[in-house]
Amino acid sequence: MLINTIILFFRDALPIFVLSTILLSILQRKGITHHWYYFAVLTSIGLSLMLLNTIGELSHLIDDTGREWFYASCYIFCYAISLLLLRQQDKLDSQNTVKSLTILRLCAGVLVVTVMALNGANFLIYLTGFWSQNNASDVLITGVVLGIGICVSIAVLLYFFMAFINNYFRMFRETMLIFFSAGLLMKATNLLIQIDAFPSENFLWDSNHVILEDSEIGQLLTAFFGYDATPTLLQLALYILAIVMAFSLLYVRTSFFSNIQNKRQNQNQIKNKKLATHKEAV
Repeated sequence: MLINTIILFFRDALPIFVLSTILLSILQRKGITHHWYYFAVLTSIGLSLMLLNTIGELSHLIDDTGREWFYASCYIFCYAISLLLLRQQDKLDSQNTVKSLTILRLCAGVLVVTVMALNGANFLIYLTGFWSQNNASDVLITGVVLGIGICVSIAVLLYFFMAFINNYFRMFRETMLIFFSAGLLMKATNLLIQIDAFPSENFLWDSNHVILEDSEIGQLLTAFFGYDATPTLLQLALYILAIVMAFSLLYVRTSFFSNIQNKRQNQNQIKNKKLATHKEAV
């Protein structure tokens, strides 16, 4: 049970820590305080408890596939919100407006609330299921403490690693968010394959003999990049398309706003030169 609890932390809790670290780092660079995050955490705790109490009824909807449809829809929604966040933070590079800051906070808060509520409900289901077992509470508490310690350590290392790499690659934080969001899409496709909404065709490969998907390393790669040991052709195509779309949005808009900013600087320089010339003539 101890190993199962730690693996569960990698599967459900680590994505929360990873996403929180990436978003806090991105918004901190924009000069946004962490108050939005505290409100998002409180909201997600309440939604997790609500989802825990309604997960049974939800599972019986749509021919007993309601849970899968709900989770898949939420993961797809998170990817869309990530694209909106990337687009909005590019606008802040050219013009720091109150509206852009508000939308950026809202996008980050929705992402944290959605992921934390879904994963938190999964973790609460595990806790409530095993807590009542005889002689299981001590082992469970030990697993929870170890799991929290590991996730916090990874989050701290990720924060300082992103700060270091940012000196050489300015868009590294955004790149991490793109791969994380594409990983959520991979989770959505897995759920849709389980209920036969997507075709369960032959797998392109099976890399479980290299990195077992249910192992600690496999869950770590899943949290960061959406690792899947047995992807189908459709899954791989959607994963690559999601990454390409996000990078295109990020770099095309970054170049666009950089050009606008350069044009404004050039216009200001021309105006200043004209004013200086006019003053000298006078």
